[in-house]
Amino acid sequence: MNEDPENFPLVERFHKAEHLARELSEHLRQAFLPKLSELRHASKIADATEVTDKTMLDKMTAVLSAEDFAADIFEKLTLYLHSIERETKEIMGVSE
Repeated sequence: MNEDPENFPLVERFHKAEHLARELSEHLRQAFLPKLSELRHASKIADATEVTDKTMLDKMTAVLSAEDFAADIFEKLTLYLHSIERETKEIMGVSE
């Protein structure tokens, strides 16, 4: 999604920002935080036969992947929010 928020009407930017905020929230609750919790739990187990290096690597990779996805959504959301802010200030005649 490399679309420019400025190419959409203001109301559509609000809808897209709302959708992205909801997507980010759901991703954090349903993917990122559970993966982080799994990693944290595994890191507390001292038995190398129960939690192998490969297991730890897989859990760390999953957390990093989930973080990358969250960062991507956050970046898109930020673009929309800045665009909304610029246009609403323009409409209201507020100078920056």
